[in-house]
Amino acid sequence: MSQSRLPGGNAIARTFTVVILSAMTLMVSTEVLAQQKAAVVGEVTSLENEYFSNWDRGAKSAADALGLNYRALTDGGDPTKQLQNYESQLRAGTKLFFGNAQNVGNIPAFVSKVRDAGGHYVGVWDSLPWYHPLDVPNGAYAGFFAPDDSANAYTIAKLLFQKMGGKGNVVHLTGYPGSSPDVARNDGFDRALKESPGIKLVASQQGNWNQVDSRKVMEDIIVAHPKIDGVFAQNDSEAIGAMQALDDAGIRIPIVGIDGNAETIKLIKDGRILATVSNLPEWQAGYAMVRAYDIAKGWKPSPTEAMMYTGVAVITAANVSAYQKVFNGGPLPFDWKKMSHVLHPNDWDPQNRVWPMDVVTVWERAKTPKPSGYQLSAAYQDALKNKDDQKVRAQYEEHNKQKLSF
Repeated sequence: MSQSRLPGGNAIARTFTVVILSAMTLMVSTEVLAQQKAAVVGEVTSLENEYFSNWDRGAKSAADALGLNYRALTDGGDPTKQLQNYESQLRAGTKLFFGNAQNVGNIPAFVSKVRDAGGHYVGVWDSLPWYHPLDVPNGAYAGFFAPDDSANAYTIAKLLFQKMGGKGNVVHLTGYPGSSPDVARNDGFDRALKESPGIKLVASQQGNWNQVDSRKVMEDIIVAHPKIDGVFAQNDSEAIGAMQALDDAGIRIPIVGIDGNAETIKLIKDGRILATVSNLPEWQAGYAMVRAYDIAKGWKPSPTEAMMYTGVAVITAANVSAYQKVFNGGPLPFDWKKMSHVLHPNDWDPQNRVWPMDVVTVWERAKTPKPSGYQLSAAYQDALKNKDDQKVRAQYEEHNKQKLSF
């Protein structure tokens, strides 16, 4: 029987058509949802900090290039808040994470939660001694990256001592005790000091990574030690705080910092600060995101690629203008897709120096006793026996084609 002979046949036809169209719309919507950008969370201390503001800029740029939905979360330096951030994002379905740790003891906790959810975490800056990415199954701890802070601190300390003429009194402003960067930078400074018999350390106090505390500490040091010839600050904020205190006292001496913040760069150009080390935060965040992306897409790094050092730039009056031309607020000079092993399996390019860490040396520097019975994975030990770390280093050097011009 044809529908035209049914009472209200046209209405039924219209209703049927609406139902079919609604079902088709639902199917399309479901497909669209399935194809939505994967969420990735970058978790840091504070975006009020210029370093992490620059980091956030790089993360956004990389996410746009890779088609990821990036969100930045902050914890204000509170380890409990950081863990809560991870828990809430995992409940919301997020699978990809990267960032630093407010307490290295928390790393196994949130890595475990990420693993249970089938996700991946890439660590930057902070590493728990005797806890290796290969200790965690399924690539959940997808890697760890950090600059070689010991070597970088050593380099810039030697630069400072040279400017001091190889003699005189130096002040050392440290960061948060026990944090991975602080431990490494102390090590580098101490090695440089040991090699410089004409340099005397007259004070070493915490600046807590910030300008306010460092200024107050430096004011007290000036009172206790009126004769100061140089200052090694553990980061740029501390360097600026020390400079302000010295300016108030009418003292002009060489000062060095680490981070490469915009204000410090300007002060180097003005001759107020001697030098800094730029850890290239824009690149750092973007590269961590690329690693998370690659792991999620099935790429498996070799054992000695699990923990790697990343390159930096020492900024002085000689190259500060060139550095400013590259990082001037315009488009970043990185091809994020080209960094990916998945998207460019044959011609990937890290666009910075990247090389394997000697993880035992890194962990022993922290003076944390090795847990009884702990052994690095057999895969990692075999890789070292086969000199895979040297092969990986050479491979990354060969692939590093697009170099920064300063």
